[in-house]
Amino acid sequence: MKIRPQIIGFIAVIAVLITLVLWLGKRKAVVAGPTPETNATHTSGESTAPQSAHAPSNAPVAQSSANTATPTRQLGTTEPQMREELAKLNDQEILLYGRVADQFNAPVEGAIVSGIIQVNNGTRVGTDRMSTRTDGNGHFTISGHRGENLGIHVEKIGYVMAATNTSFIFSFLWPESQRFSPDPNNPVVIKMWKLQGVEPLVGIKKEYKLPFTNAPMIFDLVSGEIVATGGDLKITINRPDGVISQQHPQNWNINIEVVGGGFIETSDEESSITYVAPGDGYQANGSFGNNNGPDLVEKTFFIRSRDGRVYSKVHLLFGINDTPGSFMDIIFNGMANTNGSPNWEATVPR
Repeated sequence: MKIRPQIIGFIAVIAVLITLVLWLGKRKAVVAGPTPETNATHTSGESTAPQSAHAPSNAPVAQSSANTATPTRQLGTTEPQMREELAKLNDQEILLYGRVADQFNAPVEGAIVSGIIQVNNGTRVGTDRMSTRTDGNGHFTISGHRGENLGIHVEKIGYVMAATNTSFIFSFLWPESQRFSPDPNNPVVIKMWKLQGVEPLVGIKKEYKLPFTNAPMIFDLVSGEIVATGGDLKITINRPDGVISQQHPQNWNINIEVVGGGFIETSDEESSITYVAPGDGYQANGSFGNNNGPDLVEKTFFIRSRDGRVYSKVHLLFGINDTPGSFMDIIFNGMANTNGSPNWEATVPR
């Protein structure tokens, strides 16, 4: 697969952080002249703020854009200067205004909002933990801390997290476009799912290794069989002659048609926090090519099939055959409600 520019930028930032940490970890700074003493004092590794019963599991993971650039200011060369520069960049005020709402946009009162603040300020490397509760309107505020980033987790009995926007970057080591800017008039909305009642689901897990054919193939996602009629997905492969590989790329695609319904393309992350099938927005068919490298298609779908009798969320991995005589790989993973109901609450993490 191709290395994305975002990953290259991320690696560059990590390299800067590692260099700073290694420098500050030395007992003696290697410099040309005498090094002045520092008056910085060490602080404790933990905040005295109350903690949630469950520590957040989604500490922030920063993602870089194609134009990511590390700060251009000239860093000092002595240990005190390095500490001071790191503090200016990384030791930022942590301030977040938020609102917790359920799938009906109703406020979630009394939810526990807990957070982990990562600290690397030239004096201390560690984490601070905090906890607060939402008010009657579902609002909460996180303040009174300093650090480089914040990850939060929300919990309340009868609800489950249904949000992905739970990591916030404050460090000036990241571009302005990726740093979080708090706004009391525009609080961050954290979605939770109010549980309605679990219905039984059928697991989808099937791998196929098939000889190439340009004839349509119909897959029954529930039974895992390739069938002549019925089923859920009809897949047709359009492939030119000759070798297809990363060294010999050629244009090819697969056409997906839903039997008696349609699909919505989504992501693995969104699929994992979606506990009811969407009511609309489905398309009956679509064509997908070599979007993830010249010989691979990887997609995640919400699928309504069999005239609304089956609702599934499915991850598809398709590998084209490199040569005309070799095999294609098709892998389905997911869950299906076969009761004519869009309820997927059985996929709630336990």
